[in-house]
Amino acid sequence: MKLQQDIVLTERSATLAMNELINEKRAKGEAVLHMGFGEAPFPVHSSICTALEENSDKKSYLSTQGILPLRKKIVEFYHEMFNLEVEIDQIIVAPGSKALLFATLATLEGPLFLPAPSWVSYAPQAQFLKKETHFIKTTSDVNYRLTPEVLLAALEKFGKKKDKQKLLLLNYPCNPTGQSYSKKSLKALVDVARDNNIQIISDEIYGLITFDNQQHHSIAKFYPEGTITIGGPSKDRSLGGYRLGVMIIPKDNANLMKAIISIGSEIWSCVPAPIQHAGIAAYDTHKEMQKYIRTCTTIHEIITKYVHLQLKRSNIRCPAPQGAFYLFPDWNFYQEELREKGIYTSDELVTTLLQNWNVATLPGTAFGMPPEYLALRIATVDYNGEACLKHFIQNMESAKSNPDAFIGNVAPRIKQACKQLLAFTESLLK
Repeated sequence: MKLQQDIVLTERSATLAMNELINEKRAKGEAVLHMGFGEAPFPVHSSICTALEENSDKKSYLSTQGILPLRKKIVEFYHEMFNLEVEIDQIIVAPGSKALLFATLATLEGPLFLPAPSWVSYAPQAQFLKKETHFIKTTSDVNYRLTPEVLLAALEKFGKKKDKQKLLLLNYPCNPTGQSYSKKSLKALVDVARDNNIQIISDEIYGLITFDNQQHHSIAKFYPEGTITIGGPSKDRSLGGYRLGVMIIPKDNANLMKAIISIGSEIWSCVPAPIQHAGIAAYDTHKEMQKYIRTCTTIHEIITKYVHLQLKRSNIRCPAPQGAFYLFPDWNFYQEELREKGIYTSDELVTTLLQNWNVATLPGTAFGMPPEYLALRIATVDYNGEACLKHFIQNMESAKSNPDAFIGNVAPRIKQACKQLLAFTESLLK
């Protein structure tokens, strides 16, 4: 069979490919320290399990946009958890946020601007659609955040007129960097967006996993007419395999909603009926659900900050995490030493760490960075979430005061991976 060449040349999602590789290695008995895949590991909240079980007999096709009780809960959730006022007709659900992102990119006119590093699936989706895409390289000195100055420079570089629609895809807290944006920073980006006819797609799926008691600010709060917000329960409620994505479109955009629903009706039809009904429980803001989210976030914070501290002790440059469960360290200070070992790219760095040190990571190239930029994406979730959550609830204060002992008890592979990364870095100097 003859295939479309641009599709043939597209690689599998780097995150999923690495996870499958590590699962195969572990099935063969190989001891691999897995920092290459970010899946929230905690047990599903009991109220969600009950709702799924009670609705397991639901087998009919449902609304493509999503059943009303679910969308009503989502409206209440965003009001309670994000202080964001939305209406029920602004909500659409799909089997995962990826599907919603693809439908959005297919619907909206204009070139796509992607801050780099950015999540692995953004650029391939644009490539499938043959959408003009421009990476905006960010730097470690600003913790890989997009600034108004850099955004304006990109617009000028690519010769985009103010009156022509453009798309900007933001993700914060960010996969892969763990960085977020302050209210002030978001308002500054909005000023540029409004002045340059930029429509923003804001992927805020990690919005409730924020550290240091910081509040997540949705950019839609400051740019409601030009922001499409994407989210879902896969990260903060550990429901990745449920495949439930949520999107909020701006008010008074009936044509946009109609287009997204039309695409959905032809591709995924609807989110499976049992999952939509379980989603009602997942988006309930009762005290136990909020406590569950906060507790899981605290564990993410303790473990991710621990890994960051270990990296700093070996003089590995890495922005301090502000949310999610990722870090984006780089070995650019060790460029000469790495070249002496035949390592010139982040892909070669990943291969060396996996083959010689049994640590799985992902290369910066998977996130839009140049090959010679020696950065890696590290995920901090390689542990048994059920056992970890139980131990933390029983030993909360000691876990906070003595994270080293806590991680040694519940996440020994994380601790060993840190030791391996430090040993590798020290070996460069010998």
